[in-house]
Amino acid sequence: MIHFDHIEVHVGNASKYAKFLVEIFNEGRFKKISEDNTYMFISPDMIRIEIKESPKYNLNSNLDDHKGFCMPCLRMDNAKKHISNIEGIKIFSERRNPDGPCYFFTDYEGIVWHIKDYQILDKYVNF
Repeated sequence: MIHFDHIEVHVGNASKYAKFLVEIFNEGRFKKISEDNTYMFISPDMIRIEIKESPKYNLNSNLDDHKGFCMPCLRMDNAKKHISNIEGIKIFSERRNPDGPCYFFTDYEGIVWHIKDYQILDKYVNF
């Protein structure tokens, strides 16, 4: 079973954007999940949006900076095997979360995704 975990948004001011998401969804909650000003927002209907702050993502930035919504995240057991079996998909990076590995890959349209190799909602998206 594959689960949708979260989607990311890259912005210039993560705290301000978290507050905006609460306003636009008319509810929701958020929490700072890392020291580099990364927040997780959870909407009333459980949509999870990771808000990553980067100084290069500001109102004056170039569209090529990939500001905005990007990098969907999935989770499932045996994720590496699953991704490896999809033609044309190559894992280009691996990170370790407290609950297991997370693999980054690019699809055939050049969109970067990541997938967690475990089923549970981890501490970053479950608060």
